[in-house]
Amino acid sequence: MKYLKFLSEQKGWGWEFEVHPEFSRDVIQSAAAVKVAPSLSSKILPQLTVLPTQVRSIECLDSFFKENGTWYPRLLLHEALRLVFVGEARDLDIRAPAFVVGDGDEARIVSSVLAEMGVGDIYLVGDAGRLQSQKEILARSQLGIRFHVLLPDDLTLQAVSAGVVVNTVDLSKQKSLLTDLSYFNFMKRAGYALDLNILPAQNLLLEEAEKAELRVLPPVLVAAILTRLWLDRLEVGSELSPSRHPRNLDAVFEAEFFLTKLF
Repeated sequence: MKYLKFLSEQKGWGWEFEVHPEFSRDVIQSAAAVKVAPSLSSKILPQLTVLPTQVRSIECLDSFFKENGTWYPRLLLHEALRLVFVGEARDLDIRAPAFVVGDGDEARIVSSVLAEMGVGDIYLVGDAGRLQSQKEILARSQLGIRFHVLLPDDLTLQAVSAGVVVNTVDLSKQKSLLTDLSYFNFMKRAGYALDLNILPAQNLLLEEAEKAELRVLPPVLVAAILTRLWLDRLEVGSELSPSRHPRNLDAVFEAEFFLTKLF
């Protein structure tokens, strides 16, 4: 919200923003669009009668947009992640395993994206109890994919040569997990490392990944494309200048610039 407000002021769009602690249909009816914390999905989805296939299969949403007069839940983070991998990690070895750190809804979204890309073995790193339910949801929609639950304490024992590791948790509050991840003994050479946390600005995990000669995907990539998807849905995306950046992703330079300036 802070970023979209900043961008609205820069562009003179005059958008107004409200924060609500709980979901209600009244909030939706009075809005142009609604940003939803994915962690609220389990409470919101049972209240809805129409669910897009993606939202239904992953059992998660992060937004609402009106289409043809009807409000639909959407999962834009899924599309943003897919675009980042397709645009920035084209040579990702999908035959190699993937590691997804975290046991929340974001970890399930990341795992679903990797599974749909063809990664056959995905290691879910976090609390075993919480990850068991995440694994069951993923297994129902991703047939043939092997999901493994891994405790953080067992990270340093792995030697599976993964092609990518994606972190979804705030490692500034989990120093021991950061230390175990930073060994990267489970990664293949020139694999990819992605962290979804824009803050703190100094990303210690990605710094260690560079030292380990991994290819880093900074979180601003995901944030910029996610922003672009939001602006397109709000029908103002055309007002951003085309990309002048050497990346293959279209029209994210300006959004990335504003994100970097803001944070």
